[in-house]
Order: sequence, then structure tokens, then C-alpha cells
Amino acid sequence: MKYLSIFMLIMTIKISLCHFGQYLNCSHSRYFLNFFNHNERFLLQFEKNEEHLTIENLMNYGKALQTHSKVIMIFLDDLITNCGSLFPFGLISVNMYLNNVSDSLNMIAQNDDEKNDARKLLEGYKIIHFAVKEQLTYYINKYCNNIPSNDNMVRCNPPIIENEYNTTNLININNDLKDKILTKFKFTVERNSYENFHSKYFLFYDIMTQQNLNNENNIIKIDNSQRIVLNLLRFTPLNVKCTNGTHLTIQDIFEYMKYDFNSNDVLPYIKMVIGATFRPIAILIRNFLTLIQVASSENSDHVKFWLKSNFIDIGQKIMNYVKEFISLSIYNNKLIYFLYDILNKFVNALNNYIEKKKLSKFDIILNNILIEKLSNFFIKTKLYFSSNIVLTNKIITENNADKIKNQLVQIIQKVEIYMNDLKKWNEYFKSIVKNLNIRYFNVSIFKKFIGFKVIDRICNTESHSEIYNVSKNNINKIEIGYYEDVQNVKYDVTEFELKNLKDENDEPDIDTNITFEYHTNYEPLYMIDYWPYNE
Repeated sequence: MKYLSIFMLIMTIKISLCHFGQYLNCSHSRYFLNFFNHNERFLLQFEKNEEHLTIENLMNYGKALQTHSKVIMIFLDDLITNCGSLFPFGLISVNMYLNNVSDSLNMIAQNDDEKNDARKLLEGYKIIHFAVKEQLTYYINKYCNNIPSNDNMVRCNPPIIENEYNTTNLININNDLKDKILTKFKFTVERNSYENFHSKYFLFYDIMTQQNLNNENNIIKIDNSQRIVLNLLRFTPLNVKCTNGTHLTIQDIFEYMKYDFNSNDVLPYIKMVIGATFRPIAILIRNFLTLIQVASSENSDHVKFWLKSNFIDIGQKIMNYVKEFISLSIYNNKLIYFLYDILNKFVNALNNYIEKKKLSKFDIILNNILIEKLSNFFIKTKLYFSSNIVLTNKIITENNADKIKNQLVQIIQKVEIYMNDLKKWNEYFKSIVKNLNIRYFNVSIFKKFIGFKVIDRICNTESHSEIYNVSKNNINKIEIGYYEDVQNVKYDVTEFELKNLKDENDEPDIDTNITFEYHTNYEPLYMIDYWPYNE
């Protein structure tokens, strides 16, 4: 009875906290909907009075909105600290907009007219303004009808007479509103942790922009004269190809996400990046299992015996990489069990290779199931990972043995560098996983994430060409040497026949279901409907 009472108490507290979190989410969402409605009165005045429709006034309007760039981070800090199980979609949209990477809210409508005039700038403001409002309105109407609100907390409609509709007054009014909020959230401000909720943090901005020399006219140039930190992560290919056969990479998606203010894209992007952190190790596991399968075959000659000790050393290093990755706690909750399952299966495969002169058919089936499990994981995260991998020469001989061994050692060296980089950024990843309660990495269920129109647009940018060329430099890739996809191999080799297994750890993200029900007729797309304004 004593333990049951304690359990019931814990559950009651947990439920109460989540109800409080829902109250905060609704309260903060209502405030910002009112805030955007309040600012909208000024925005619409620009259309009524052509004399006020100037570049300067519109830029000042952006500065007026940005008075609340700190407020939205404080709201997110307050909400997630009190109930971290909620992913606040509407508030994330506000944050992505007010704290976007350019520190400017000036966006222009994309059309055939190349002029960056005030009318296009006004239309750009309206595009983002109404998109953010719609996301807030959707959330409030669907989830907040039965949630009471404190009018003093959400009120944001100061009376304004007609001759006060100018941006100078708007900035002053918004600063007063901001100061009231900062006073109410004095302890959150003093705790000074709200900067962890800046949009750059969610975008992994510091990682993705290393050695990017410039970003003029939305075209990046990457300094590839030196090693790029976490290059194996940045240039991870997606399971998405352009019409010219090139894969999109995480770096490509980042370039789009910088000005994507749709919160329904933020969560799958974060899941994709964090999911990709394990991919270099997964490639090592796959390649090693393929290697020992060939080395154990009857076709390989006596060379395999003197190479065996080298291969065992490599297998033990791979085992240690998996253990190191687990210790970083980047994957948490049920995904820890996924990693331990991978580790146990790999240790079993390694022991079989150590103890036996030749792998049995059953051993090979078990190894293929492990490769399939890895492949299944990355398919769901929309990352490219081929389970059908072979050595381009299906036997190991005196002529190719050293090359095969040395090229696997090269991959090991790349992963060693990668793991050292990952350790340096470990707290960065862990903080995002913890703050946003990332539990599962199934990106494929986000049907609207990076649709065909966006893919086509990204594929036709100069930035994609730059990223692709850099990613194919030997220092920035891990798929090297004798390992190739079956579809690209000209030799007569046997493909692995792998069934699609359901991952028992793959459960729906129960606290983020609203993203899949969110249907809107107004979802503007960066690079298609709007661009950043070049001053």
C-alpha cells in the first residue's frame, strides 16, 4: 500500500504539472495572438496611407515586432521548465520568426518583379504575419477552449487614436508591453536560461555554419581548405534525390530551415539531425559485418587467416564507439534500448567471428538482421543508408587484402575524429533532446516536411551545387573504398534479402500529434513565396 500511495502521488503531480503546462501554453499563445493582432492594425494602415508605405517605416515595424524577441524565449523557457513533455508548435513559430538567423524580420514577397520596393516588403510582412497568426489560432481553437485564461496575462490591445498610427509610437507601445512581461517573469529573467531557446539553437546554427565564408544573395561558399568539424553530420545524405541524381544533405535542409517559420518543420528537422549523429558508427557496423562475411566465405583464400587479428581489433574498436555513443546520452528514453540492442547484436556477431573459422548461415542471417535494423531506423529518419552493401570484389586475395584493410582503417580514423567532435558538442545535443523531450526519430510521418516543391527549389540553387561538391571531397565523406551499393556494382554478387522489420521502439510521439492534424490553406514556403530582403 505504501508504494502504491507513493506511485499515485507521483502520477497526480505529473498530471497536474502537464495540466499547468497546457494552461501556460494556451496563455502564452493567446498573448502572442493578441500581440500580432495589435501590430496588425499598424500593418494595415500602411495599405490605407501610401505616404506611410516606405522602406524605413516597414523596417521600423520589424523593429517594433522584435521588441518581443526576448519575450518569446522567456515564454518558452517558462513553459518547458514547467512541463517539458509539450512541444509548443505555435510558440515555436513565433520564435523562429522573431529570432530568425538574420536578426531582421524584413522578408519580401517572391514574384516576377525583381524590384525590392516597399510594396513587396509589405507583402512579405503580411505573408509571415498571417501564417504565424494562423498557427496560433489553430492551436488555441483546438486545444484551449476549455482552458481558462488570465486577462491580465494575455491582454495586448492598448487603445490607439488614428493620428498615433506611426512606427515610433508602435515601438514605444511594444517596449512598454515588453517591460511589463519582463517584470512579471522576473525570476525567469534572473535565471538567464532563456537564451537556450533561441531559434539558432534549434537549427544547430553554430554547427552548420562553421567555415561558411559568406551568405550573400542566399548563396553559401564553404571553406574546404581545412577539416570541417562534424562534417560527417553536416553532409549526411538524405533519402531524397534531385533530378540530376544528387542527394540532398542535412546542410541543404539547414539552408532552407533558416527562414522556414513553420513549426511543423522544426520538430522533424531536429529529429533528423539528432538521428544522423549515429549514422557514421552504423556505417562502420554495416561495412564490418559485410567484410567478415566475405572473409569467412570459402571463396577467400588463406589471406583471411593472417588478416583475422586485424579485423578483430577493428571490430573491438567499433564496439567501443557504440559504447561511447551510448555514454553521451544523445539518444534517451526507449532509444537507449535500441542502442543496447545494436550493441548486443554486434558483440554477438564479433564473438562468432572470433570463435569460428567460418560463419554459419544462421550467423549470416543474424548479421543481416542487424544491418536491416539499422537500415530501418535511418529510413524512418529520411536519411540515406543502404543495407545492400557489398565489396566490389567478392573475395579477399593477396592482391586486394591490404587495400581493403587500409581503407577500413581510413573509415575508422574518420569516425575517431567524428567522435571527438561529437563529444565537444555533446551538451549542445543533450540540451535540445532534454528541453524538447525528443523521444523518437520517426521523420517519415511528417508528410509535409520538405515537399516536392521545396525539394525542386533547393535542388536548383547554387548553394546545393556548392554543398554537394564539398560533401564529395574525400575528407567529408565516409562511403569510401571497396564498399559500394549493390545497384552500382557490376560484379556478379549476391544481394542480401532483408525483410522490413517493425521497430518495437517506434511509437507515436503522443505529445506532438497536433502536427499531423494541422491542415491549413495558408502555408507560405521560403524561396517560393518569400525571400529575405537585401538591404
